[in-house]
Amino acid sequence: MGIIKRQTIQSSIYAYAGVAVGFLTQGLWFPNLFEGTQVVGLLTLLISLAQVLSQAANLGLNGAGGKYFPFFRNTDRQHNGYLLIACLTTLIGFSLCVLMLWLARPWIVKWYSADSALFVEYYYLLIPLTFFTVYFTVFDNYARLLYDPVTGTLLQQFVQRVLVLLAGGLYWLGWVTLPQFLGVWLLAFFIPLVVMIISVAQDEALFFSRKFVSVNANLRRNMMRYAGLTFTSALSTQIVWTIDKFMINSRQGLGDTGIYGTASYFATVIAIPATTLYKVSGTLIAESWKTNDLDNIASIYRKSCLNQLIAGCLVFVGVAANLPSVFRFLPPDYEAGYYVILWLGLGKLIDMATGVNGIIMNTSRYYTYDSLFFVALVFITIGANLYLIPRFGINGAAMGAALATMLFNLARTLFVGFAFRMQPFTWRNLAVILLGLAVWWIAIQIPYPDADAPKWRFILDIGWRSTMISALFGGAVIGLKLSTDINQTVEGLRKRFLN
Repeated sequence: MGIIKRQTIQSSIYAYAGVAVGFLTQGLWFPNLFEGTQVVGLLTLLISLAQVLSQAANLGLNGAGGKYFPFFRNTDRQHNGYLLIACLTTLIGFSLCVLMLWLARPWIVKWYSADSALFVEYYYLLIPLTFFTVYFTVFDNYARLLYDPVTGTLLQQFVQRVLVLLAGGLYWLGWVTLPQFLGVWLLAFFIPLVVMIISVAQDEALFFSRKFVSVNANLRRNMMRYAGLTFTSALSTQIVWTIDKFMINSRQGLGDTGIYGTASYFATVIAIPATTLYKVSGTLIAESWKTNDLDNIASIYRKSCLNQLIAGCLVFVGVAANLPSVFRFLPPDYEAGYYVILWLGLGKLIDMATGVNGIIMNTSRYYTYDSLFFVALVFITIGANLYLIPRFGINGAAMGAALATMLFNLARTLFVGFAFRMQPFTWRNLAVILLGLAVWWIAIQIPYPDADAPKWRFILDIGWRSTMISALFGGAVIGLKLSTDINQTVEGLRKRFLN
């Protein structure tokens, strides 16, 4: 767990620094910078659709690489041409996506001209945005397989958001128009891709020679089968993460999509530790399956459930307790997203609390079942949205997402428990949940500033309330010794800085 703990801490630092920038930019500034909610809705929809298309364009190879790269790993033979195979396969998938976008254009114009005119106008921005997104994931995944998950996290979670902030600054200063802003905004996705490629080259791993490409028939057959299944599961994941925004845009227009997108950004803050942990642990679990080290997999699983739950509870309580003050910095239209944040945050917390169950299934001989679970999740999510959005609007979409996440992770956890006899939960997990509820209750008992109070009072309220929550929750976790990893980290820091 030493590698996982160290790299997860490093990645989390960069990720949370990026979250701070992104929160100020897309959570608070952009809703005030752009008049109405249409532009924010456009950015939300473009990013969401580009993520779906990038998963489709990769054709499942990133997922297959996570399982089978140990059989390619050979620096002297340029890892048997893995990077060249990944780039060419992705180029084929991307070309198919461009064709699909072109064929879908008339349908988009017909159905979205009235309520989502901006989306129709800037529809073809999806092509470069998808290209930058999918090839960044190719090189980020490749670096992760070479035990460098930190660079991609730094570029995607922090650098990209700083560049988006700078693009907003140019628009705020009046130096660019909206179309020009969108062009600069695209650079925020292009520059991290270039730097990621340079990073791989500096690590002397940028291999494109055809003469080293070597995949035996059995490995090729297994990879193609696995890529097909992971293509289904990865694409299903992105559909589940984005279908709510697409359905809201279809039923209620780009304005509500902007409100929902801003609210969902708040919720993603909770899942940052999970994102970094998955990048680090996936390769190690795949290596453990290769040597049949079930004890190591069980240890990673158990610790991931507990430590992610601790991190998720702390952030969720902090977000929930500070929402009344946070909404004082947003235009009145965005108050409709209050309960969206709570429902989506709850879904993220449930996902974190069940740890790396998906990675265990994906890298095991039972990976087929995980793909079936994902397909079922898509239908559950769409069905829940069809029922709940007409009745509760954007709150219904958030409720549907939380419900689908809970059912999906319950199925995964039960499957891992029965198939591998791995049960990761102990009394400590329950203790963390009860502790989180207690700290949240204490935090909301203290009165909030009046609605007409100066803005600085709300800033102070968020600051000291967050400090109090961190001190109470963190102090209790350390004092009760709920996580050996956290206590060891704190003790290591104490010895390093105090002795």
